[in-house]
Amino acid sequence: MKRKFDILFFLVPIILDGIFIELSYLLSFWLRFHSGGIAVTKGVPPFLPYIAFSGFVIVVWLFIFYLSGLYDTKKNLSAIDEIYDLLKGIIIGAIIVLAPIFFYREFTFSRATIGIACILSAVLLSMGKIIMRGIKIMLYKKGMGVHNTAIVGKGETVDTLIEKFNQNPVIGYKLVGQIIEKIERLKDRKIERENYSLSVLGSTNEIPKIVTNNNIDTLILAFPFSTKKIAQILLACDGLSVDIRFVPDPYELLTSRIGFYQLDGITLLGLKEFPLGYWDKILKRTFDLIFSTLLLAISAPLFLIISIAIKIGSKGPLLYNQKRIGEDGKAFNLIKFRSMITNAEQRTGPVFANNHDKRVTKIGRVLRRSSLDELPQILNVFRGDMSLVGPRPERPEFVEKFKTEIPRYLERHKVKSGITGWAQVNGLRGDTSIKERVKHDLFYIENWSLGFDIKILIQTLSEIIKGENAY
Repeated sequence: MKRKFDILFFLVPIILDGIFIELSYLLSFWLRFHSGGIAVTKGVPPFLPYIAFSGFVIVVWLFIFYLSGLYDTKKNLSAIDEIYDLLKGIIIGAIIVLAPIFFYREFTFSRATIGIACILSAVLLSMGKIIMRGIKIMLYKKGMGVHNTAIVGKGETVDTLIEKFNQNPVIGYKLVGQIIEKIERLKDRKIERENYSLSVLGSTNEIPKIVTNNNIDTLILAFPFSTKKIAQILLACDGLSVDIRFVPDPYELLTSRIGFYQLDGITLLGLKEFPLGYWDKILKRTFDLIFSTLLLAISAPLFLIISIAIKIGSKGPLLYNQKRIGEDGKAFNLIKFRSMITNAEQRTGPVFANNHDKRVTKIGRVLRRSSLDELPQILNVFRGDMSLVGPRPERPEFVEKFKTEIPRYLERHKVKSGITGWAQVNGLRGDTSIKERVKHDLFYIENWSLGFDIKILIQTLSEIIKGENAY
């Protein structure tokens, strides 16, 4: 039954996407030539070439979507990630299918019609993904198509993962139980937690029997396990129809480009290596330079308004320069709009701001809540001190402290610091766990891509609106 649902969840989205793409081209042809909303000066072209072209588009786009993993039933992407991957695929697909038009001379296609079709496709395909997600959730609630899952291991990572399962019962995975390394006492057969209890299915030596008796589809191995033990588990599962996922400890694992899965924010991945090479750094810097220039031009009126508000609200300079540690451990002056009273740290020394910090001015509280105090850092990006996206830079005092307390902390300085980052869009702003921030920063560094940067910038807008931990 589960195999049938996997096939259903694979085929139905492909069929729906094909229908929506075709519908987009039919609607675009009607809007361009028959709706009366756009002037037709050269007559109405024959319809058949557009139908043939739409067939070509469907094949190319569906292939791109497939390569992007949009039809991978084992990738439990969030709605934002799915729409992001879809739009990225549409842009790539549009470039590919538009190229032949410029070389095809037997028939001249209307560029406006193709453009309208691409926009309509983005809207209809996004709606289709939302509808499919709703259908899948409805089926999952009824227990249809869910994958029986067991977690192998004990510890903090396992507890976090189990909490995710219990908070999100409609993600397509049913948590059957837990497998631990050794069972020495009868009471080890059930682990009691605050709001629920979880059955212990057995020890790691019994995995083949557990998988068979409980119809387990997915095993999630949560560290710490020795390499020898992992090899034993993999060997024991040889010949069994079971998927195996890993929850890596970022402090103990380096990573390589094998690929990754997501389970409601929990990343299940293989080993990845640092991807930001020489040409990637040039690409990232070019992206930063272009967009920082555009942002400076667009935000110039806002700079003026904020400057006036700061001057009216309190005495002191408009801008605040603070030494931070960036790429390769080099210090630079980070620029911010002043949001605190002058000489705010004379009494306190270097400390993190908190929610009720009395040093923050009235206008400063507004600036911090909306993150507008960070706006001048676009100048840091333009100058090359920072990047738009990267680990947030810390002050020298905190770097000295954290580098001895948190393993791999200094690896954050492999890349330029950023105005925003993967940690920030996952709610780790302000006075939050430094350890968790480092985990997210290392994940970003080891999985960098330009598309990842764009995704983080889009999610940053949502975080700014929420204003959580921004003080």
